[in-house]
Amino acid sequence: MTERWPARTLVGREDELGALVAALETVRQGRMATVFLTGDAGVGKTRLVQELVRRADGAGATVLLGAASDIAESPPFWPVASALRAVLRSAAGEPIRRLLAPWSEQLDELLALRAPVPAALGRVQTLELLHRVVLRLATESVVVLVVEDVQWADRSTLDLLAYLVADLPDERLLLVGTHRSEPGAEATAARTMIRELGRHRQVRSIELAPLRRTDIAELVRADAPDRPDLVDLVWTRSAGNAFIAEETLRAALDGDPTALPTTLRELVLSRVGRLTPPALRAVRAVGLCEGPLPHRLLDAVLGDDPSAGSWLLDALREAVDAGVVVVDGAADGYRLRHGLMTEVVVGELLPGERMDLHRRYATALSRSWARELPGVDARLAHHWYGAGDRERAGAAAVAAAEAADRVRGYAEAHRHWLRAAQLAGELDGAPVPRTTCLERAAEAAHLAGDADQAVALLAERLDLLEPVGAPDTGPDTGPDAAPAAAPDDLAAALLHARTGRYLVAAGRGGEAAEAFGRATAALPAAGAEPERAEVLGGYAGALWTAGDYAGAHEAAGRALTSARRAGLAVEEARALATLGFSLAYREDAQAGEAALRESIAVAERAGEPTGIVSAHRRLAELLSGPLNELDRGIAIARAGVERARELGLARSAGAGLLALAANGMFRIGRWDEADATIAEAWELAPRGAEALELRLSRARLHTGRGRFDAAEDDLEAVEALSAATVGPRYRLPLLTLRAGLAMWQGRPDVALDHVATGLDVVEQGSDDVWLVAPLVWHGARARAELTRLGMRRADDATVARLRRHADELARTAASSVPAVRDVVLGFVAMSAAEDGRAAQRSDPQAWEHVAEVWRVHRQPYPAAYAHLRRAEALLSTRARSGAAAESLRHAAGVARDLAAGPFLAEVAELAERARVRLDGVGRAPEPAQPPATPAPDDELAALTARELEVLTELAGGHTNREIAQRLFISEKTVGVHVGRIYAKIGVHSRVQASAVLFRARPEARPGAR
Repeated sequence: MTERWPARTLVGREDELGALVAALETVRQGRMATVFLTGDAGVGKTRLVQELVRRADGAGATVLLGAASDIAESPPFWPVASALRAVLRSAAGEPIRRLLAPWSEQLDELLALRAPVPAALGRVQTLELLHRVVLRLATESVVVLVVEDVQWADRSTLDLLAYLVADLPDERLLLVGTHRSEPGAEATAARTMIRELGRHRQVRSIELAPLRRTDIAELVRADAPDRPDLVDLVWTRSAGNAFIAEETLRAALDGDPTALPTTLRELVLSRVGRLTPPALRAVRAVGLCEGPLPHRLLDAVLGDDPSAGSWLLDALREAVDAGVVVVDGAADGYRLRHGLMTEVVVGELLPGERMDLHRRYATALSRSWARELPGVDARLAHHWYGAGDRERAGAAAVAAAEAADRVRGYAEAHRHWLRAAQLAGELDGAPVPRTTCLERAAEAAHLAGDADQAVALLAERLDLLEPVGAPDTGPDTGPDAAPAAAPDDLAAALLHARTGRYLVAAGRGGEAAEAFGRATAALPAAGAEPERAEVLGGYAGALWTAGDYAGAHEAAGRALTSARRAGLAVEEARALATLGFSLAYREDAQAGEAALRESIAVAERAGEPTGIVSAHRRLAELLSGPLNELDRGIAIARAGVERARELGLARSAGAGLLALAANGMFRIGRWDEADATIAEAWELAPRGAEALELRLSRARLHTGRGRFDAAEDDLEAVEALSAATVGPRYRLPLLTLRAGLAMWQGRPDVALDHVATGLDVVEQGSDDVWLVAPLVWHGARARAELTRLGMRRADDATVARLRRHADELARTAASSVPAVRDVVLGFVAMSAAEDGRAAQRSDPQAWEHVAEVWRVHRQPYPAAYAHLRRAEALLSTRARSGAAAESLRHAAGVARDLAAGPFLAEVAELAERARVRLDGVGRAPEPAQPPATPAPDDELAALTARELEVLTELAGGHTNREIAQRLFISEKTVGVHVGRIYAKIGVHSRVQASAVLFRARPEARPGAR
């Protein structure tokens, strides 16, 4: 296979290359890995990537190599799309084209390989498209996906990287990103993503330090073996920066070393200054181009006359021979040798030269043949703007925004619409009005997950619309209502409603309700029933999301009236679903269920697929959740799945319904069925919200059965995906499950931290008692365990906070229907009983009451837990107790039937301490985790690579916070790793753990080297 770069000795990067090669081997064995290479510009990141790619090529891997571009107008998914395009157009691309044939039309549009725009892409989420492409490639060979200059990557590419890390843990995929370290760049989107993904166990960051003096000496020896006298000069001038070292060495070999330039800028200018004027002209044009530069485009930019071809070829040959320009095989064209060289060359252009080149590029890219170039609309917008042609730049920005919208590159579409809005404000008679551009920018920002920006843009749009003194709140109906509003008031109502919709998607229910309140106030007093139904239906949904079921019920009733007047079946079904859930939750379960069933019937008559499955889902969620009608809820979910299959929505709504069914099965104690149901749903390969819900369901079951590593994988994926693509909607269940996992791992301190974070979410306006109740109980349980284990006690503020929320739960539950009230009060009772444990006065009667509550509600797992705590309380007051033994045997029987390994182990431990025989209970199932007892030939054999890293840092005397900073993970994650390390190597302190490390790895002892 032909190498992409000439082979050259890689100097001073043996350790870093070894880490990359090890990651490649991990991937070859079927486990995804991600490595981010960070460091200063010119430190050698690209050279290291080139060596990895050379080896991966040689090993038969599929290599996708792309780089982000330092322009705001770069197209969405630019690095990955350009990498795919290069592979498909290469000589070896035919087998890959056949492999990806099922998605050829979508890929053609995304990669801009042909001019027509297939309508099919409008129905495809591009994240999912690229995910499937990478997954398909990984079935045939190892895939190495490299994104250089991640600091410049578009938001869509960053989302894709997070998506792949979270969703392909067991595929043959190596992700490599390079990131330039720059002062003050810690808060950038790319740096934040790297830091967040660093919590994942399959992600590693490697900081490239400058080369050492010995490395510089080797570099000089390789290129100038007879000039050892240059070592000091190159070392002094470069300070270990590889690019500057190479440039200094080139300059020294070309001329008088005593007259060498002293700065990087002078080094580059010295090199390009030796070029002839034609070659320098070509270099400047190459430098200003953003994106692939095929020869035909450069010829069009610089070709002033028919004879231009000859001088241009001669000029390019001169620049290539001088080491300034390199041939870009993927584009059949050119680029400057290094990004630093590009920055210097472009920075030296005069304003007039820069504008002239921008105009030349824009003119060339406007030709018909240029439409085949990737991202041509975005590049046109960039160059027309740089040329100062506002009218053409505005038209190109609109075209680029629409192109980005078509491929679901919403972050980039948002940026283009903003540019179009800016230019429309500067022009008379803009092709797209500024108001439209602002609305489109807001929608794109919302779809990109930036609710704050979306809301701000709609506020700016409203400023252009609303009359001074217009009301912004208050009711809109009644005998004393104001007369019909001005014509713009209806538009204002719809814009306020859109603002509310954006806030709902962001999980900010309280603010969303306020926005919808302004929308209802702006509605005309009469008429406009379709718009009224839409606004009020959205208002009801926002109140429902915020947990205000009384308000949701009232707004949904008004929406229903308007929908029926307007004959809008879809809005009618939507209103009935919200009305039914709220009614069943608060007042009348039977009437609420009837409304939900009517919602299904109305949606069926309207033939609206999403409304049909949405109503099924709302009913199943109500029955298998708050109303605790578990058998019926599971049956409704299953029926909904079959209907979703008939409607072609099995993969999305069907998977979500299966997750609901699995949750109901978990509560009722049918764990094997839940396991099978989750597997059935996972075979559908769900994405988006349904994938998150399914992972949460699976993590719950994994935790209960002791598959802690698998649970951690799922929770990490939910955290990564919810942060990148969905927002905080899943924060409460995620944090509750994280707390539960930490409890079974013996880390109640970590569990309490997760609960505290969850209470922060609750206090921001999310007050659904059904979600809050288990979170509060986990906090009380963690506090009790801290006392039992003699660990740090919860501070008074945390205790008061937990009690305040428990009291609020009791008050709120009192206004709910009996089923909801009883379940929530069951968690409140558990919290109170845990408070007794924390005070070392555990009350067996309180636990007996809790056990009965859960028995009545047919939830054997929490009932068995209450029996364990009842036995513990009884045994603390007397030497032997028949009642305690009975409770222990009951808990053990449930744990055995559920195969709840961690719970059974805790029951067995208490029984052993109390000398209670658990007759009739089989042995605990084999633990799913690595055995705590280390292998005899290596005490550390059970540790993962990440755990060994943490142990090494711990033995070096570092605190958890310092370890987190050194390994680029969170302090909470360090705590989890430390707990696992203690369990696996059988120790109880840092000193003991350090002793085990030094015994097994003597070279790790300080001073051993």
